[in-house]
Amino acid sequence: MPKNKSSLKMSPRQRVISKPRNYVFCYYVSGHGYGHATRVVQVASEILSLTRKHTLYIISNAPQFIFQGAINLGAKYRHALIDAGVQQPRAYTVDRYKTIEDLKTFLENRPEMIDRETAWLKEVKADIVLSDAPFLPCAAAFATGIPSAIVSNFTFDAVYNGLREGDDLDITINRLVEQVVEDYKKSELLIRLPGYIPMPSYSGTQLYPDLNVSVKPKLLNNGCSSVTNHNNRRNVVDVPLVVRKSKTPRDKVLSNLDIPKEIYDTHKILLVSFGGQNLVGIEDWGNPLPNGWIAIVCGDPKIKLPEKFYVCPRDAYIPDLTNAADAVMGKLGYGTCSECIGHKKPFIYVPRPQFIEELGLKRLMEIQGSSVEMPKEHFETGKWKNYILKAYGMPGVCEDVNKRLTHDGGKISAKLLENFLDNRVVTQRKSKNTNGFPLSKGAVAQLSYI
Repeated sequence: MPKNKSSLKMSPRQRVISKPRNYVFCYYVSGHGYGHATRVVQVASEILSLTRKHTLYIISNAPQFIFQGAINLGAKYRHALIDAGVQQPRAYTVDRYKTIEDLKTFLENRPEMIDRETAWLKEVKADIVLSDAPFLPCAAAFATGIPSAIVSNFTFDAVYNGLREGDDLDITINRLVEQVVEDYKKSELLIRLPGYIPMPSYSGTQLYPDLNVSVKPKLLNNGCSSVTNHNNRRNVVDVPLVVRKSKTPRDKVLSNLDIPKEIYDTHKILLVSFGGQNLVGIEDWGNPLPNGWIAIVCGDPKIKLPEKFYVCPRDAYIPDLTNAADAVMGKLGYGTCSECIGHKKPFIYVPRPQFIEELGLKRLMEIQGSSVEMPKEHFETGKWKNYILKAYGMPGVCEDVNKRLTHDGGKISAKLLENFLDNRVVTQRKSKNTNGFPLSKGAVAQLSYI
């Protein structure tokens, strides 16, 4: 029976796209802090919400409950140690010696871990590895023969480099970071989130913080964008804010914390997102809050808190609390910053000079939100009042509507990744020597750049 004439006129790309595949995504997530996990939930949920029925695995040593939103949509969780992370005695300090010792031990076990992950990726028939932002999964994907993409605002090679202080430890740091950079170089694509810093494995990103820099896909004559492969040039695509939004009305959120209505109706609310481990000594501070304020503390602290302080459960949905608050206090982490911007809340932060990621996040807050810096000495002695009042007088959001980032970075990332795989299939069928992977115009039409 002769083929339909119209099908004969279709290009190889059109014939493949007319029979779209369902892909297997393997999303590796650092267990260092919850910020990686919370934004991965958003991107993973968007992938699972696409029209096609993709399979998605989340691999992390972060606890499973953080990923529950994506698991509810079908994500499969696998607990595994896949990164060395950073050792932080407190939310705003780094133990550089222990961090580098852990990295050294991790890299000594790298061959065995690569073999383990390669075998598992083959077992689940993975099509792509996503990383936020461990380096080893990029090497495992390369060894398996599949692509990998980093979805993050920073990579850990930059973090480890930021721990150099001009002493003998720097020699070890430089040696170890060389291997970390090489593993990241095996990725084919960087989906760069707002609040980024330079990423040593991607040339061109070192130009930050030049405000004129924006790394964009090259547009072809047909209006499509081009992503090139690992053997030629690796591309950076900037996306808008990936942010979780509140789901529960304010009154219900506060009532569930056993805060009386007559209290939350007559008081301003400070959300303290450090957790209880950083409030040791609070019994000696007096009242650190301005008159007419109460505080909600995240992290279920195991210490006695003073009057006007309330505790939220360990697994509380933080965007609901952020939306219910009038100001937020914490560290410069991606999850906190994005959720403050997304809910128009001013932010009081204690700096972390040893953690280089905060340079990009500080800039993000300056452009897109409102922030006040509090010295750690004032935080640790309860001298909060002036900082809280200063923050409360700020808008919490970029006042120039034309300069605001949109909040659909998760949706755009999901569609971009799906199109990346579609076009990779087409390109591989056409020729092994073809370098360009054209992305459909729709996948990048809404891209915003910071």
